[in-house]
Amino acid sequence: MEFINTINFAKEMDEKDPLAKFREKFYIPLHKDKSVVYFTGNSLGLQPKSVSTYINEELDSWEKLGVDGHFKGVRPWFRYHNYFKDFLS
Repeated sequence: MEFINTINFAKEMDEKDPLAKFREKFYIPLHKDKSVVYFTGNSLGLQPKSVSTYINEELDSWEKLGVDGHFKGVRPWFRYHNYFKDFLS
């Protein structure tokens, strides 16, 4: 494929991008009523729409289990390193 430096070429490539569907999984900030292009490298990045569900589950475990959350609940904290292992390999 030959790169063509035009807005039409860029739009065509965007339409063919197999990762484009992931955009809807994040909150995209607005600036002057337009979606921003997010290139900030020294941050948490864009907030996934699913993050509040996971955080609330952990807060709920903490509320209901206290220190027992280390060994009980949906994702016991003592074994957190195991949850990330597959994603980091």
